Amino acid sequence: MKEKTKISKLQLILTVLSVSCLLISNIVTAKQMLLPFNITMTCAVFVFPITYILSDIFSEIYGYKWSRLTCYLGFAMNLLMVAVFELSIVTPAPSYWGNQEAFATVLGNTPRILFASLLAFLVGDLVNDKVFRRMKRKYSDTHKGFSIRAIVSSFCGEMIDSCIFIPLAFLGQMPFGTLAKMLIIQVSLKTAYEIMILPLTNILVKHISIYEKRSE
Repeated sequence: MKEKTKISKLQLILTVLSVSCLLISNIVTAKQMLLPFNITMTCAVFVFPITYILSDIFSEIYGYKWSRLTCYLGFAMNLLMVAVFELSIVTPAPSYWGNQEAFATVLGNTPRILFASLLAFLVGDLVNDKVFRRMKRKYSDTHKGFSIRAIVSSFCGEMIDSCIFIPLAFLGQMPFGTLAKMLIIQVSLKTAYEIMILPLTNILVKHISIYEKRSE
């Protein structure tokens, strides 16, 4: 599809939503939750798949370049967020405020987690966009085949993301078996999540495309 040069209001809103979901996921990823059958998962699974869904929408409607730009914006805003968190943590607190330790525990980032998160996001999203663009070439001027493009590209991106983040972030901090199970389940849940809401994603692509054509 031809790259758009004019930025619409809807395009801007979706970009803000994508960056916001990325920031939220990187905050809540520090919390691990226990699922049935003793499955451990980070709470980022609630929101992180949305960034891949939006990435596919960006690639489908607005083009590869905009999808990449959105990724870089998310990366930059994540760095800004971490910098502000760290500055807030090291700033002296008044004696009557007794939540300093809890604040630092929740919002503090160890270099290991930060590096793993940023690297996984950059590489995973790049793989997602590359796979999507390659599959899109055959249908450059139509939305035919969007569903399979969205699932395959997201699966590839999320697999790479999880294979980078989970070992770098948690290797040595939990049993290897638990870590391997987390990786497999996380990719499976994210992919299942996207498959379940695929009908909604298709509707969004259809209506966003109509909106953008009318606004040209």
